[in-house]
Amino acid sequence: MAEAPVTLDVTYTTPSQNSAAMEPHASTAVWEDDGSLTLYGAYQMPTSDASQLAKSLGLSVKKVRIVSRYIGGGFGSKLGIAPESVAAAIAAKQVGRPVKAVMARQQVFEATVRRSNTEQRLRLAATRDGKLTAIGHESHISNQPGEDYFEPVGIGTHMIYGGENRLISHRQVPLNLVLSGSMRAPGEAVGMMGLECAMDELAEKLDMDPIALRKVNDVSVDPEKGVPFSSRSLTAALEEGASRFGWEKRGAPAARREGEWFVGMGVASAVRGNMLMESSAKVEIHPDGTATVSSAMTDIGTGSYTILAQIASEILGIPVDRITMSLGDTNDPPAAGSGGSWGAGSAGSAVYLACEMLQQKLAKAMDIDEEGLTLKDGMAVGANRSVPIGELVGKGLEATGHIKPGKQEKETTQASFGAHFAEVGVNAVTGEVRVRRMLGVFAAGRVLNAKTARSQCLGGMTFGIGAALTEELIHDTRHGKLVNRDLAEYYVPVNADVPQLEVHFLSERDIHANPIHAKGIGELGISGAAAAVANAVYNACGVRVRDFPITLDKLLLGLP
Repeated sequence: MAEAPVTLDVTYTTPSQNSAAMEPHASTAVWEDDGSLTLYGAYQMPTSDASQLAKSLGLSVKKVRIVSRYIGGGFGSKLGIAPESVAAAIAAKQVGRPVKAVMARQQVFEATVRRSNTEQRLRLAATRDGKLTAIGHESHISNQPGEDYFEPVGIGTHMIYGGENRLISHRQVPLNLVLSGSMRAPGEAVGMMGLECAMDELAEKLDMDPIALRKVNDVSVDPEKGVPFSSRSLTAALEEGASRFGWEKRGAPAARREGEWFVGMGVASAVRGNMLMESSAKVEIHPDGTATVSSAMTDIGTGSYTILAQIASEILGIPVDRITMSLGDTNDPPAAGSGGSWGAGSAGSAVYLACEMLQQKLAKAMDIDEEGLTLKDGMAVGANRSVPIGELVGKGLEATGHIKPGKQEKETTQASFGAHFAEVGVNAVTGEVRVRRMLGVFAAGRVLNAKTARSQCLGGMTFGIGAALTEELIHDTRHGKLVNRDLAEYYVPVNADVPQLEVHFLSERDIHANPIHAKGIGELGISGAAAAVANAVYNACGVRVRDFPITLDKLLLGLP
């Protein structure tokens, strides 16, 4: 820092946040005569949740079944079991009949996890041409005394830009507040708010375009591990977004005014680490030519039912409407569930591998080589014959696919990349901020279903608007309880706050990620989104707010 021609040393803070999923936490517990327990509810990861529940009740995990067919939102708040599941189980045991326990909205806020508040010191050093020589990202986070989990604020900073000298640290402060835990894109969601705003500040110090600064610091090799990225399209996303958004029209801070409104543009990079998690899936083909796919994988609104059925349909040549999906039941093959944006890649690969095995069995039944077999429209075609698939399976064929992380995870750094662009208006009289338009460009390997992937990015970008402008859990410092513990006073963006959002995908296949070449996308959409809005606010009115959310009281005194 001392030797660099240009340096920046700033501190950004973000408040506690709540997942605020639409569906409250609810569980229905049913005890069987053999002493086993079935729990129905909304759980993101039933396989591991069953182990947690068994441990909490002093049962063998073989005695616990969890059924989680549908989840009305979770964003991390339903990763593990919550108090209502244990309460329902204990009550059902005592009264000898099924019991349903439902949390009121206020209980959801106080009895489930929050995202930790953060204090982030960002230090950047660069040459005159913008090449980073040092990156410092030191964070303070909080959790209850004795808790191991911490918000990994700097996780994206490790891999997003080059820079030889690096210091990324996390210091956890024990506080008697609501438990903190994983919330959508833990780490990147808040860490990229600080880093990408700091990059914007550095670009201004250098008198350099913010996109040019990011491009000159793009890398092909992990700057810390020294291994190549499995695929990386950051510069391509920045360039594509700039072209589509009209970035060339961006002016100096507070230079553009339309009536009472200052208007500005902002940009931010997006990154989210890609993870493959151990998962299994069973695929069965029945004599009537239909198929069933079963796995403890869940659908949290991401489209798992659709995507996994499409994968099976594509490989087996059985129409989607003839495939039955069974998800979210621990009686089915274990899976990692929904979390960390690993669901499609992990469970999808398990389905893929099961279908590959069935392909081999069908080829054997046709008495031909697998290469000579074509499966399409419910028919097996090969060796000048066309046979309904159902006629080849006897009483039925089945196969179970299983995948877990391997050497590719060590030999490459895997992450999804993208770029956010935002245009905002800041009212010159009131300080009110309105997001006028927003665009995201994302590269996440093979996009399995464009509609469901786009939906995930729209949700992430909406999260970003909330983090930038409205969301803040207020703690009563006398006793640590929450002041604004419902959706009337914890402000998430509503329809009027969210403009038409544009989402574009770059064509990409990641052969190192998994057999289906797809990477996680659900949490990529939130990474950097808030920073793009914040940078647009600064470009609009010339006021830099480093204490999120950016509310009008923080802008008023500094407005031109």
